[in-house]
Amino acid sequence: MSNVSATQKRSAQKNHTSDTNENWIIKKLKQVDWPRTIVSLLSPLYCAIIVYFSYLSIFYQLELLDFQKACMTVAGVSVVALATMLYTRKMFLTKISSLIMLPVMVLPVMLYFGQWAILSPLIVVSLAIFFLSGLGETAKTVWGTIFLLIYLLGALVYFVVNSLFAPSTTPETVATGISPSGLYRYTVTETKDSSNGSTKVSVESNTMDKYYYDLFQFKIRGLSHDVVIERPLQENITIEWDTVSRDEITEELAKISKDIEVTLSDQQMDLLGRDAYQVTFNNGQTLTMTQGDYHNTIIALGSREQEALDTDATEISLDAMGEKTKKILGITVENFKTVTLASLTEEDLTKLGIPEEGDVMYYNGKIVFRYYIAILEEYFDISKQDLSLL
Repeated sequence: MSNVSATQKRSAQKNHTSDTNENWIIKKLKQVDWPRTIVSLLSPLYCAIIVYFSYLSIFYQLELLDFQKACMTVAGVSVVALATMLYTRKMFLTKISSLIMLPVMVLPVMLYFGQWAILSPLIVVSLAIFFLSGLGETAKTVWGTIFLLIYLLGALVYFVVNSLFAPSTTPETVATGISPSGLYRYTVTETKDSSNGSTKVSVESNTMDKYYYDLFQFKIRGLSHDVVIERPLQENITIEWDTVSRDEITEELAKISKDIEVTLSDQQMDLLGRDAYQVTFNNGQTLTMTQGDYHNTIIALGSREQEALDTDATEISLDAMGEKTKKILGITVENFKTVTLASLTEEDLTKLGIPEEGDVMYYNGKIVFRYYIAILEEYFDISKQDLSLL
C-alpha cells in the first residue's frame, strides 16, 4: 500500500508541476501586448527598405522619373512608418530597427547629397524613432555618440576626397541617346577649361538600371565606356547608329588587320572549352590547364623552397604566386587568354554570346563602338564596376 501511495504522490506532483507550467505560459501570453507586437513587424520592413536604399546608393545613381509623385510616396510611407514605430516604440523589433537605420543612412546622405526631397523624410524618421524609442537614456547616449562620430567621419572623408580628387571643371552633358536595339545608351559631355576644352562620348549598358513604380530610376554607375575623347572642344558632332551583322563586322575587322587581339576572361575560355594557361615547372614538365585547374593547383614546398621564400608554409597555390615567387621556384606561366579575332570561329562567337547582329556607333562618320567588341571585351561586366564618391 505504501508503494502505491508513493507512486500516486509522485504522479500528483508531476501533474501539479505540469499544470503550473501551463498556467505560467498562459499567463505570459495574456501579458503580451499582441496588437503592438503584430504592428511592430512593420518596423524591420521599413528598416529593410532603408538598408536596401543604402545598398543601391553605392552601385546606382538615383533619378526621379516623376518628382512630385516620388516625393509624396516617400513622405507618405515615412509618415506611416513613423506612426507605426512610435506606437510600437517599446517593442524589441522597433528598438533594433532604431539602432540600424541611422548609421545605414550615412551612405545615401553622402552619395545622394543634395537630393533632400527624398533624403529628408528618411532622416527624420530615423532620428525621431531613435530618440523616442524605448531604449534607455544611457543606451541612447552611447549609441548616439557613436552614430555622430560615424557621420562626422563620413563627412570628413567625403570632403577630403572631393577636395583632392574632384576635377576643377564640371563636365556638361550636351546630348544623350539610345541605340536601335535599346541595349546601349550614349552620353556626350563637354568640358570647358583653359586648354580649349574637350569633348567626350561614353557608352553604357541600357539594361542594367532598376526601375520602381515608374517613379524611381536607379542608373548603374561606374560602367560607362569612353569611345571618344577629343581636344579641343568639338562644336559640330554627329552621332549615328546602325545595325550591322556579325559577319560584316568580322570581315571589316579582318580587312583592318588579321592580328587584332582580344583578351578573354577565364569564364569565356571555359565556354570555348580551351585551356587558359600553360605552366612550366622547374623540372621541365609543361602542363596546359583550364582556369579551374590553374586556380586549384597547389605546389608543395620543401625545406629548400621554404628557405628561398623565407616562409614556414608547406604549400602554395599557383594563383597566389607573385612574379618574384614564380621566378624563385623556377615556374613560368604563359597566358592563353589573349587571342586573335581571326582565330575565333562562328561557333566560338555564338558560344561567347555574340548575337548575329547588333549596334554599331558612328562618330562624325567614323566607327567608334561595335557591340561585337563590347561583348568580347566585357565592357559592361558588373565585376568591372568602378565605384567612386565623386
